[in-house]
Amino acid sequence: MTQINPQKLKIMLAKITLIIALMSSLFCLQLQAQDRDFSAFSEEETIGLKQLLNRVETEEKSFLKTKVKDLNTRLEEGNLSPDEAQDLKILAAEQTAKTIADAQNLVFDWASFQKEKYGEVEIDQFGDYDSYLLVINEMGLNPSKFNFDFNFFKNSPKEKNKRKPLNERDLPYSPRTLSELFISISFNNAVLDGGSIDNTSFKFGGSRSFEIGYEWSTRLFKESNFLRINYGVSFQFNGLKPKNNTIFVANGEQTVLEPFEFDLEKAKFRMDNLILPVHLQFGNSKTTVLDNGNKRFTDQDFKVGLGGFVGINLLNTQKLKFDDGRRDEKLKQRDDFNTNNLLYGLSAFVGWETVAIFAQYNLNPIFTNNVTDLNNFQIGVRLLMDRRHQN
Repeated sequence: MTQINPQKLKIMLAKITLIIALMSSLFCLQLQAQDRDFSAFSEEETIGLKQLLNRVETEEKSFLKTKVKDLNTRLEEGNLSPDEAQDLKILAAEQTAKTIADAQNLVFDWASFQKEKYGEVEIDQFGDYDSYLLVINEMGLNPSKFNFDFNFFKNSPKEKNKRKPLNERDLPYSPRTLSELFISISFNNAVLDGGSIDNTSFKFGGSRSFEIGYEWSTRLFKESNFLRINYGVSFQFNGLKPKNNTIFVANGEQTVLEPFEFDLEKAKFRMDNLILPVHLQFGNSKTTVLDNGNKRFTDQDFKVGLGGFVGINLLNTQKLKFDDGRRDEKLKQRDDFNTNNLLYGLSAFVGWETVAIFAQYNLNPIFTNNVTDLNNFQIGVRLLMDRRHQN
């Protein structure tokens, strides 16, 4: 099976985030454009005006590509962290969308003003910055309210190069809260009260767990990224494969392992759970103080988390595959099997960047009324798939 490179996936998702940010902004522009009424203009004026509005959008999109290319170069050279580069790209996309909106609105207002005052529109008149100032003054507007550069009407590369590149020193504080999708794969097992993990009734390699969830991570202190609180929600699928040809059987209020009458090819007991994990995360990161006094923190590379979880049991399934002497049989049993509906326990992890080794232990026994408690535990690997800034 093809393995997904987490770094490549992260880069791909960052590109998708940038595209979505620009697309959503441009979609709003499109809705706004649909509200413009061209009925006052002649057919020739309407064509010329629409071409001018499209030129505004085309020029600004081209300039955005240049910005993104410059940011990618600085990222490759190590002058920006991946998160800083992504922030600047999204900021550039948002600024581009705003520039397009402001410029197009001004052009349309200018054309409407010309049509109302003089009865006709000269598209060529709006060709340089000086003409722009004359038109704005004639309309009785304040040029300073428009925070964009009208050099996009000029074709000279020299004029286009006058634009100042977006500077990471203008960034705000690093967001307090991040969110990310994660998955985990682990060895799952269960130990009897007073027993040991190296002597259980379940196959260690065959009993596995899979988890997928979404997690938020909030920096607890404004001036430091050392301590964070992580909290989220996940679906967890814990499987147990009994040894010695045994299966789980509910006898009244107790659920015990009993020998099965036929030779089992497969016996698996699966518990589907909804989990709410909470951890305190400690880790190291670098701090950069910007020219505007704001601070930017890199992601914690090495990190340690201590915490626990609560949750509920959603569904229990026991799958059996065996030969009854006549044919191969497959049996699927779904029942509560006297399992605890309320789940809670302890968990911890040690990680580096997007990969972590974790361990989890259920303080609640799997079954409610058994003579000896049976508690679930896991040891595995967790992968962070995508990170987004919240605030």
